Amino acid sequence: MTRFESLIREIADHRQQGRPVNDLACAIGLLYEDGLAGEMVSLAVQDPFFPLTLYLKHHLWDARGGRGSVARAGQDLALLSRMFLRVRRDIDRYFGNSKVTCVDLNGTAGQEVAVGQWCSLCGECCQLGGTIPDPPEGVRYPGYWYAYIAGDGPLVQRFCPFLFELPPQGIFFCAIHHVKPLTCLAYGQGECEKNHPGMARLGD
Repeated sequence: MTRFESLIREIADHRQQGRPVNDLACAIGLLYEDGLAGEMVSLAVQDPFFPLTLYLKHHLWDARGGRGSVARAGQDLALLSRMFLRVRRDIDRYFGNSKVTCVDLNGTAGQEVAVGQWCSLCGECCQLGGTIPDPPEGVRYPGYWYAYIAGDGPLVQRFCPFLFELPPQGIFFCAIHHVKPLTCLAYGQGECEKNHPGMARLGD
């Protein structure tokens, strides 16, 4: 196992346990020859909502499975970090936290989040290459959001870049839930049960 892989896995473990990752994040940032890329990676993995578990699943584990290289996984992490930090910044810049999601993005990853009546916040439905970027009526996204939603961003997309994580709870949430594309809003319990059997919550 490379130093890069070891650090990523250690950071993921710390995040799930609610332990600080600052020193580990700085260490992984220093592995990048490009100082700016390293700084962005360091900032992103320290963020309590960065989807590191999904990165592990779709990028690093794939690399170990022979479908890529650890070097490519490092490049993917830098791209994902840049995308995440940009989205994170622009949620507040263009909308404001409370207008787009039910999670306090200024809070901690340990906060309680109310799950939906049937949605378990597993994030499975959002692990896709892209969808139709059709915002609700009266909503206009920053220009690059349309590309990100459609899967035309700089990264080969394996999950939606607006899918954030709460590591201690093992759940995922849409960072733009209240202004998500109409295509996403239309995805209901029936589609979930058909496409992801056993993931929906049972009725009370």
